Order: sequence, then structure tokens, then C-alpha cells
Amino acid sequence: MIEEPVAILVGMAERGDIDPWRIDIVEVTDRFLSELENQKTLDLRISGRTLFYASLLLRMKSEYLLDPPEEEEEDAGDGDEEESLDWDAFAEPMDGEPIARLEAEIHRRLERKRMRKRPETLFDLITVLRYMERDEQRRRRYCRAPPVTIDPLEVIGIAHEEGYRDAARRVLDWCIAGFAAGRVTISSLVAASGWSVVDLYIPLLFLMLDGVVELVQEEFFGEVEVLPVIGRGA
Repeated sequence: MIEEPVAILVGMAERGDIDPWRIDIVEVTDRFLSELENQKTLDLRISGRTLFYASLLLRMKSEYLLDPPEEEEEDAGDGDEEESLDWDAFAEPMDGEPIARLEAEIHRRLERKRMRKRPETLFDLITVLRYMERDEQRRRRYCRAPPVTIDPLEVIGIAHEEGYRDAARRVLDWCIAGFAAGRVTISSLVAASGWSVVDLYIPLLFLMLDGVVELVQEEFFGEVEVLPVIGRGA
């Protein structure tokens, strides 16, 4: 059986190997690689997607170690310096249209800025990894690479996935009732269900990755709000 990368990360959180609310990218990467070593020892198959996620985590770890978080004031100074553009350069006759080159440069700078923002929760980390995965797939399409048959939104289960799916259906029922009454948060689901935050968080991740709900956290370590995905029949 193949364990997909998101399922591995969720399993690590369920076992308490990582804290889903305070992600340490170095620790997560090391434990993820240890999981792959264990699978090799048990002669389990490792998917290409899992290896790709491992490479993304290694990249994030190396960037974190080479460029550790700095104080806000220093960060702000860097941002001002980096965002300054040489507008004259885009007016010069070079290969490609000036507007297209300007858009490419802005995209590159936004990408660098996004990568400097450290994921704080497991939800943040999975969101960043999925964004990087889609970005890589777009690059391959532009390069006319052979078609990729992997669905980036697919969540292939672990051994006891049916238990998670069953829990996800129950959580979805509580969410639907909450949507009709008003705002739904993890705290309100805890009150309605009597489940712990961790017991709710993992099924919510499955629902989020299935495109049924969205998880929104306005500020780090703040309340997590659950929103329905428009157009999906809940």
C-alpha cells in the first residue's frame, strides 16, 4: 500500500510526533524523512508524489536554515529595499514585451516574499506544499511535459482511512447544521460535538483537501473558521 504525503503528515500529527498548531519545519522535515526510511525498511512502496513532497520539505528546510527568521524591523527594511524596481530597465528594447517582463518580475518577487513567510500550522504547511505542487505542474505544462495523471487534490488514505472518513462525515454534518445557524469555528464544533480540537482538526483537513470546506485563520494561533465551498453539495 502507498501512503500519500498529506496522509503521512496527518498521521504524524495524530500520533503526536509533531504539533499541528506550531510547525517547526526542520523537525517536520526530519520526521517525514524518517517515515520514508521506515517505509523502505518495511518494503512499502513510496509514491513519486511523496518523494516530491520530501524534496519540497528539504528545500523549505534548507531555506529556513540559510535564512532564519529575523526581527520585524529588519524584515521591513529588507522588504522596502527588495520591492524597489528599476523602471527604466523595462522601457529598454529587450527580448519580450515590457509589460510581460514586468509581470514576470513582480511574480518572481511575490514568490520570494511568499516563501519567506513561514508556515505556522499544519494547515499552513499543507497549503504551501499544495501551492508549490500546483506551481510545479504549471511549469511542466508550459514546458510541454508529458501529461501528469496525479490529481493534486487527491487524498489517498492510510491504513485506517475509513475511520477518518467516517469521522469526516460526522464533522461535516455538524458543520452543515452550524452553517444554517451562523458562523462555524473549531471552538463551536468542540462545544457542539464534545470532541477535542485534535479529533476535529484531522477530519476537517480531509474535508478541506476534498474541496468541501475551507479553513480560514485570520491571525496566527487565532480562531479557525470553517467555511463551505460554494458550488459543492454538502
